[in-house]
Amino acid sequence: IFWYIRLYYTTMGVFQQGKVIKTFTTKSGKTIVLRYPRWEDLDELTQYINLLSKEDTYITFSGEVITKEEEAKYLGTVLSDMEFENKVVLYACIDEQLVGVCDIYRDVQHKKRSRHVGIFGLTIKKEYRGDGIGYELAKTTIDEAKKMIPGLKLITLQCYGPNTPALNLYKKLGFQEGGRTPKSVFFHGEYVDAVNMFLPILVS
Repeated sequence: IFWYIRLYYTTMGVFQQGKVIKTFTTKSGKTIVLRYPRWEDLDELTQYINLLSKEDTYITFSGEVITKEEEAKYLGTVLSDMEFENKVVLYACIDEQLVGVCDIYRDVQHKKRSRHVGIFGLTIKKEYRGDGIGYELAKTTIDEAKKMIPGLKLITLQCYGPNTPALNLYKKLGFQEGGRTPKSVFFHGEYVDAVNMFLPILVS
């Protein structure tokens, strides 16, 4: 099944897999390439998400092991959604090593009523946090989403209340707090708030 999915997505014409969007230097002098995903990232992506899951940090996964087959289905969906202008995903890479992922996907949960809303997500590998990668990756992904997701008018996200570094980053990017759902997330043995944030997209 892998070769069939790969053949399908590499023959579609509009979305260019692996396209480099930006290169920059971090605070510590590392060279980071921001690019679109490609099918060849499957093994690296599987390893990446399992490292985050094992860390049990501020994401949905908390120790679950994701198989290559499960990640292949996810990656296939990502490539399809990008092809059809419903999602933007950027990878932050050092050489070929994946160190960060940011995505914005169209909210289709409520059909036409929410198609103007993009849902934001960001992860950075533990040893690369605090080096400015998250800000550049997020800012560039937002800029790409404005161009690549037609009709986008609002970007939303949800953050765990105790995740102060992330909350500060999102505020720096222009997100505003829209409210909190008290104790709606079970995290590390306690119930914590979910912080809802939003970023209006200005139409020039």
